[in-house]
Amino acid sequence: SLEFEMKKIISMMFLICAAVIFTTGACPVVCRGAKNIEITNNKGLYIIRIPKERNSCIKPYVTKLLTFNKDVYKQTGAELVINAGYFDPNNHGTSSYVVIDGKTVLDPTTNASLMNNKALEPHIDTILNRTEFRVLNCKGETRYDIAAHNARAPFRCEIVHSVQAGPMIYPDLKLSREYFVSKDENGKVTRDSITALKKCARTAIGIKDGDIYIIIANIYHKLTLPELYKVCEDLCLEKAMNFDGGGSTSLNYKGTDNPDYKDFEIISDKHASARKLKSFLVIY
Repeated sequence: SLEFEMKKIISMMFLICAAVIFTTGACPVVCRGAKNIEITNNKGLYIIRIPKERNSCIKPYVTKLLTFNKDVYKQTGAELVINAGYFDPNNHGTSSYVVIDGKTVLDPTTNASLMNNKALEPHIDTILNRTEFRVLNCKGETRYDIAAHNARAPFRCEIVHSVQAGPMIYPDLKLSREYFVSKDENGKVTRDSITALKKCARTAIGIKDGDIYIIIANIYHKLTLPELYKVCEDLCLEKAMNFDGGGSTSLNYKGTDNPDYKDFEIISDKHASARKLKSFLVIY
């Protein structure tokens, strides 16, 4: 009968599909996470795109003692590690909030050098509310955001991980509003705490359509933060923020199939040597 023939055809198609899956590993669920990290290099300006489809695990990592980026890379077995928040190299205290698994693991209010600085006292609330990168759980779905520390998470979302630095770069460069740069009444710059207006090595992170973008400018392609804003604009990012830069700019990456990016490392320092760091963003 026609019904019997249709059942035979459906059964044969099922067996063929099963054979393909078991002999080639062509499982749609596995393939969803198999998309590679993409990396491009323009004379020392690196753009690393982490596609949403990879379902990567992205979270901060902190150390009690200042540690090299490459050592965290080895200790964690991560695919990629970059430098993240600000810290005081003198007392090893943090200048940035870090939250891991919903718990605050680094708190700048515990840094006496920061909190007892009379010059910063009028601006301390602004400093503590600087921009952070967030990993959100939105009813079981992982999303990313870049927002001020005190900003509420979106409706039905909770902050799982976050790491603070700043300033916000895109869509609005908040140099003065996050108290990194200040000017006198004549427009003369009187403060530039992270050399934002000078060309330096930079580390930044951005988001677009659920993808993560990491921007690394090494010592051969130094940028001001206004120039970094233009890079983010050209990439059509939704949001982007600055991580600690200069001598802190560091990246270790297992690499792609391209031999130029196998066990890839970026170190940006005036002496071409790494700086020990306090907080990191780790990608598995």
